[in-house]
Amino acid sequence: MIARFLRFLLFGLAFLFVMVNVHEIGHTAVARILGDDSAHYVLYQAHREGGCLGCNLYDSSRLNDIANVIVNLGGVAFTQLLSWTAVLLLAGGERAMLKRWMLLSAVGITWAGDLILQLSQGLQANIPETLPRGPDSTYTDYQAVLWFIRDQTGAAVSDLKAVLLIATVGYSALVFIATRWALDRSRRLGRTEP
Repeated sequence: MIARFLRFLLFGLAFLFVMVNVHEIGHTAVARILGDDSAHYVLYQAHREGGCLGCNLYDSSRLNDIANVIVNLGGVAFTQLLSWTAVLLLAGGERAMLKRWMLLSAVGITWAGDLILQLSQGLQANIPETLPRGPDSTYTDYQAVLWFIRDQTGAAVSDLKAVLLIATVGYSALVFIATRWALDRSRRLGRTEP
C-alpha cells in the first residue's frame, strides 16, 4: 500500500515537472514562431513583486494583441498535447512501461494542474487598465489573454471571463468523454489491468 502510494507520488511529481517545462516551452516556441527571437523561459525567477514559477519571458511589445493572446495560450495548448497523447495511448491498451494509472494520472494532472489552475487564476484576476509591455515580460496566462482581447475588442472583462469559463467547461467535457472512450476501447482490447 505504501509502495503503491510512493510510486504514484513520484510519478505525479516527475510528470508535473515535465508538464511545467512543456507548458513553458509552448509559450516560448509560439513567441519565437510569431517573431520574438528573444523568447525564453526559466523555471523560477524572483523579483520585487514576489516571484514566478514557470516564467515565460518574451518581448510582448514586438507582437500585436492577437499574437500576444496566442503566445499566452501556447503553454496550455502544449500541455494539452500531453493530455491528448495520454488519451490516445490509453486507447491503445496497457503497455509494459505505461500503465493505465500513469496515463490517467497524466490526463488528470494536465487537466487540474494546468487548465483548471489557469482558469481559476483568470477568473480571480483583476484586469488592469494597462498591462506593461516590453522585453522580458511575463504574465499570468489567462489574465494576459483577457487583457489583450479586451485591449483589441473593447469587450467587457465580465463577458470575457464568462466565455473563458464556458469554453473551459466545454473542453473539460470533451476531455472526459475522450478519456471514457479510451478506457472503454482499452478494455475491449483486453490489455488492461484487471
